[in-house]
Amino acid sequence: MKTWVIQPRDPAVFRDGRPFDRVPGARALSVSFPFPSTVAGAIRTLDGLGPDGRFNPAEVPRLKKVKVFGPLLVRMRMDGDLDWYAPAPADARFFECESCSEKIVIRPSVPLELPEGVTTNLPQGLAPVGLAEADLRKPPKKVPRYWFWNLLERWLLGPEEIEGLPERIGIEGPVPEQRIHVGISYSTRTADREAGALFHTRGLRFSVAPERHLASAYDLALAVATDAPNLRPGLCTIGGERRLSYFEPVEKEFPAIPEGLADTVTRQSHCRLVLLTPAFFEKGWKPSWLLSGSFGVNVEICAVALPKPHVVSGWDLDAKRPKPTRRLVPAGTVYFLKLAGEPSDIRSWVSGIWLRNISDCEQDRLDGFGLAVVGVWDGKVHRMEV
Repeated sequence: MKTWVIQPRDPAVFRDGRPFDRVPGARALSVSFPFPSTVAGAIRTLDGLGPDGRFNPAEVPRLKKVKVFGPLLVRMRMDGDLDWYAPAPADARFFECESCSEKIVIRPSVPLELPEGVTTNLPQGLAPVGLAEADLRKPPKKVPRYWFWNLLERWLLGPEEIEGLPERIGIEGPVPEQRIHVGISYSTRTADREAGALFHTRGLRFSVAPERHLASAYDLALAVATDAPNLRPGLCTIGGERRLSYFEPVEKEFPAIPEGLADTVTRQSHCRLVLLTPAFFEKGWKPSWLLSGSFGVNVEICAVALPKPHVVSGWDLDAKRPKPTRRLVPAGTVYFLKLAGEPSDIRSWVSGIWLRNISDCEQDRLDGFGLAVVGVWDGKVHRMEV
């Protein structure tokens, strides 16, 4: 496996699936972050190019087996190093800080025991997730969507209340940018609406200047790990409208397991599993491959912190037909798990799951859906305050 960095040179358009027809005023809108399948398609297309620069369709069966992990958001540093980011975990709750209006407070959510006589529509045996103690503070107006990796590691090793400035917690991520495209007809000297030359695009700009200060500007990029054997550095296209990006290999590996995490999970026989990329499960929110007893460990889901699902579709270039519309479990989802097995098997399970794809279908795992990390959980279910 080798790590590659994809740095969009233009505002990248990762279409959200809405129709974009040849009509006046058509709009091509972008999702807030590319799906793994978009990046996997770009990597496999580039890997399948022949010496003449043409794609060889005979390579499709091989290319579908190319493994892709990611994408993860990274920041390009001047010394060539990378700063890693992760989507905010869904078990984090944000509040305004009463002592300092510029700071925000993060509190962990936990599985809760329902009071006597209370019922929910949750599946049998699944506990709701919320705060162990009520908090009447208001939520902040704006919170970082992506956390610094060192803060994520701290959260995985033991979630606790965190207070700090938003810029010390993370970043907002790629910046949405809108463009209106107009083509002028030579005969009428006006917008050539009949030819579909008046349309609107909304993309993501990966060059960020906080508060429009050029001195603090920095470049974001997408990091992926892949075993594609024929990738070459250079310019290529990714996403809609064939916007240019630069592919470059780096001598960096994905972040390793934090020291002591595997020991704690093995001792407690419970853990949290956090998704870093969206995942697809045949049973909706419930993973099947994860519960199949891999590494000799039986896994039981006790609770889930689950945001709203993503909807994804697309065009199948191989089959030349639309892909079926699917609902994805979004990045940031947190599963509270109980692990049953020998200590050595649990330790192997933690190592095997760390930054690996856990979607049910093998092809989805190859495409990068369901990249996961593991965090500690003591297995306690707290009593709900009423």
